[in-house]
Amino acid sequence: MNWKKRYQQAYYDYKIRKHKEVYERSGCYKTEIPDYKTANGLSKLIVNYINWGIIGNVTKIQTQGRFIQDKNSQGHKIEGSGKWIKGTTQRGTADIIGSLNGKTLNIEIKIGRDKPSEFQLKMQQTKRSVLEIYEFISTPEQFFELYDKIINLC
Repeated sequence: MNWKKRYQQAYYDYKIRKHKEVYERSGCYKTEIPDYKTANGLSKLIVNYINWGIIGNVTKIQTQGRFIQDKNSQGHKIEGSGKWIKGTTQRGTADIIGSLNGKTLNIEIKIGRDKPSEFQLKMQQTKRSVLEIYEFISTPEQFFELYDKIINLC
Protein backbone atom coordinates (compact mmCIF):
# COMPACT_ATOMS: atom_id res chain seq x y z
CA MET A 1 0.00 0.00 0.00
CA ASN A 2 1.47 3.39 -0.92
CA TRP A 3 1.83 6.10 1.69
CA LYS A 4 -1.19 8.11 0.47
CA LYS A 5 -3.45 5.08 0.89
CA ARG A 6 -1.92 4.40 4.31
CA TYR A 7 -2.64 8.00 5.32
CA GLN A 8 -6.27 7.75 4.18
CA GLN A 9 -6.67 4.36 5.91
CA ALA A 10 -5.27 5.74 9.17
CA TYR A 11 -7.80 8.58 9.04
CA TYR A 12 -10.66 6.17 8.37
CA ASP A 13 -9.58 3.80 11.16
CA TYR A 14 -9.28 6.71 13.59
CA LYS A 15 -12.74 8.04 12.73
CA ILE A 16 -14.30 4.59 13.08
CA ARG A 17 -12.68 4.15 16.52
CA LYS A 18 -13.80 7.59 17.71
CA HIS A 19 -17.21 7.96 16.02
CA LYS A 20 -18.28 4.51 14.87
CA GLU A 21 -22.04 5.20 14.92
CA VAL A 22 -21.73 8.33 12.80
CA TYR A 23 -19.52 6.66 10.19
CA GLU A 24 -21.66 3.54 10.01
CA ARG A 25 -24.68 5.70 9.13
CA SER A 26 -23.07 8.21 6.83
CA GLY A 27 -20.19 6.29 5.27
CA CYS A 28 -16.48 6.90 5.04
CA TYR A 29 -15.12 10.37 4.51
CA LYS A 30 -11.72 10.98 3.03
CA THR A 31 -9.35 13.56 4.38
CA GLU A 32 -7.24 15.89 2.32
CA ILE A 33 -3.55 15.15 2.20
CA PRO A 34 -1.59 18.18 3.45
CA ASP A 35 0.83 19.92 1.07
CA TYR A 36 3.78 17.70 1.97
CA LYS A 37 6.16 19.79 -0.15
CA THR A 38 6.13 22.48 2.55
CA ALA A 39 7.55 22.12 6.06
CA ASN A 40 4.19 22.88 7.68
CA GLY A 41 2.35 20.46 5.40
CA LEU A 42 4.79 17.59 5.97
CA SER A 43 4.71 18.27 9.72
CA LYS A 44 0.91 18.14 9.70
CA LEU A 45 0.93 14.88 7.73
CA ILE A 46 3.33 13.24 10.22
CA VAL A 47 1.56 14.52 13.34
CA ASN A 48 -1.84 13.44 12.00
CA TYR A 49 -0.69 9.98 10.98
CA ILE A 50 0.97 9.18 14.29
CA ASN A 51 -1.82 10.66 16.41
CA TRP A 52 -4.55 8.84 14.46
CA GLY A 53 -2.90 5.55 15.39
CA ILE A 54 -3.03 3.77 18.72
CA ILE A 55 0.69 3.35 19.44
CA GLY A 56 1.98 6.90 19.37
CA ASN A 57 1.45 10.50 20.28
CA VAL A 58 3.40 13.51 19.04
CA THR A 59 3.12 17.28 19.00
CA LYS A 60 4.44 20.04 16.74
CA ILE A 61 6.88 22.27 18.60
CA GLN A 62 6.90 25.98 17.83
CA THR A 63 10.53 27.03 18.20
CA GLN A 64 10.36 30.54 16.81
CA GLY A 65 9.94 33.62 18.95
CA ARG A 66 6.89 35.82 18.89
CA PHE A 67 6.00 39.31 17.77
CA ILE A 68 4.92 41.83 20.39
CA GLN A 69 3.01 44.67 18.83
CA ASP A 70 3.43 48.15 20.29
CA LYS A 71 0.36 49.75 21.88
CA ASN A 72 -0.59 53.37 22.40
CA SER A 73 -1.47 54.91 25.78
CA GLN A 74 -5.07 53.65 25.44
CA GLY A 75 -3.88 50.08 24.90
CA HIS A 76 -4.70 49.93 21.18
CA LYS A 77 -2.27 48.21 18.86
CA ILE A 78 -0.10 50.47 16.72
CA GLU A 79 -0.15 49.05 13.24
CA GLY A 80 3.28 48.23 11.79
CA SER A 81 5.27 48.66 14.98
CA GLY A 82 6.60 46.23 17.53
CA LYS A 83 9.44 43.80 18.07
CA TRP A 84 10.27 40.11 17.93
CA ILE A 85 11.24 38.45 21.17
CA LYS A 86 13.37 35.34 21.23
CA GLY A 87 11.71 31.98 21.86
CA THR A 88 12.58 29.95 24.95
CA THR A 89 12.86 26.55 23.25
CA GLN A 90 16.33 25.01 23.43
CA ARG A 91 18.25 25.42 20.17
CA GLY A 92 18.30 22.22 18.14
CA THR A 93 14.92 21.04 19.43
CA ALA A 94 13.14 19.01 16.76
CA ASP A 95 9.95 20.18 15.03
CA ILE A 96 7.96 17.13 16.15
CA ILE A 97 8.40 15.41 19.51
CA GLY A 98 6.59 12.52 21.15
CA SER A 99 6.56 8.77 21.34
CA LEU A 100 5.95 5.93 18.95
CA ASN A 101 5.76 2.28 19.91
CA GLY A 102 7.44 2.98 23.26
CA LYS A 103 10.32 4.97 21.75
CA THR A 104 10.94 8.68 22.21
CA LEU A 105 10.71 10.29 18.79
CA ASN A 106 12.22 13.57 17.56
CA ILE A 107 11.64 14.54 13.92
CA GLU A 108 13.18 17.61 12.31
CA ILE A 109 11.58 18.60 9.00
CA LYS A 110 13.94 19.66 6.21
CA ILE A 111 12.42 20.68 2.87
CA GLY A 112 14.30 21.66 -0.27
CA ARG A 113 17.73 23.11 0.41
CA ASP A 114 17.13 23.42 4.14
CA LYS A 115 20.04 21.78 5.96
CA PRO A 116 20.50 20.81 9.63
CA SER A 117 22.07 23.50 11.82
CA GLU A 118 25.03 22.79 14.07
CA PHE A 119 22.63 22.91 17.04
CA GLN A 120 20.35 20.31 15.44
CA LEU A 121 23.28 18.02 14.69
CA LYS A 122 24.50 18.32 18.30
CA MET A 123 20.99 17.70 19.60
CA GLN A 124 20.72 14.63 17.35
CA GLN A 125 23.93 13.26 18.91
CA THR A 126 22.67 13.98 22.43
CA LYS A 127 19.28 12.37 21.85
CA ARG A 128 20.78 9.31 20.20
CA SER A 129 23.25 8.92 23.11
CA VAL A 130 20.27 8.36 25.45
CA LEU A 131 18.62 5.98 22.95
CA GLU A 132 16.06 8.45 21.62
CA ILE A 133 15.27 8.64 17.92
CA TYR A 134 16.17 11.94 16.23
CA GLU A 135 15.84 12.01 12.44
CA PHE A 136 15.76 14.56 9.65
CA ILE A 137 12.80 13.96 7.33
CA SER A 138 12.24 15.58 3.92
CA THR A 139 9.52 13.47 2.29
CA PRO A 140 6.52 11.35 3.23
CA GLU A 141 8.39 8.31 1.91
CA GLN A 142 11.25 8.93 4.38
CA PHE A 143 8.75 9.28 7.20
CA PHE A 144 6.93 6.05 6.40
CA GLU A 145 10.25 4.22 6.11
CA LEU A 146 11.21 5.50 9.58
CA TYR A 147 7.75 4.67 10.94
CA ASP A 148 7.95 1.07 9.68
CA LYS A 149 11.45 0.70 11.09
CA ILE A 150 10.32 1.86 14.54
CA ILE A 151 7.24 -0.37 14.50
CA ASN A 152 9.36 -3.40 13.60
CA LEU A 153 11.90 -2.71 16.38
CA CYS A 154 9.64 -4.14 19.08
